[in-house]
Amino acid sequence: MEGAGQQTGGFGAAARGSRVASSPSTSIMKLRLAAILGCLVCAGCSDDTPTSPSTPPVAPPSITETWEGTLAVGGSRFYSFSVGQNGTVNVTLTNLFQNGEDSATQVGLALGYPAATGCVANTSVTVAAAVDPQVTSTYMPGVYCTKVADAGNLSGPAQFRIVIAHP
Repeated sequence: MEGAGQQTGGFGAAARGSRVASSPSTSIMKLRLAAILGCLVCAGCSDDTPTSPSTPPVAPPSITETWEGTLAVGGSRFYSFSVGQNGTVNVTLTNLFQNGEDSATQVGLALGYPAATGCVANTSVTVAAAVDPQVTSTYMPGVYCTKVADAGNLSGPAQFRIVIAHP
């Protein structure tokens, strides 16, 4: 019989004088740590400088569209147009005629976007015919509209001319 204090075989014999192997979970942890450190080093060495989003240049009007029509008492009309690039849009009510004569009557003039069978105004003013633009704004490429409406001042149908200048 062997002595009580002696060990033969088993873990005790393997552990004495021999090297203990790493467990698989320790090796995986070391690999993960090395991968994380590698990523951090690579990220720190990057020479890419973050850039802020740039604003596209604002193009001046280069296209002129003329819209003419008849505005009924209490009525409104709209006209859609396309803007090809970011730029300035000018809308001018150049003429308003009632009974065949120039009229100083004020009407509503708006600039916005088409929706179903109407024009939703972003900007609107009440104006009389003039030479200089009454509505000016900057728009991105897309489809927009201008609207003319009786502001409660027409005594009969009125013929109008509106000039739309856009990029």
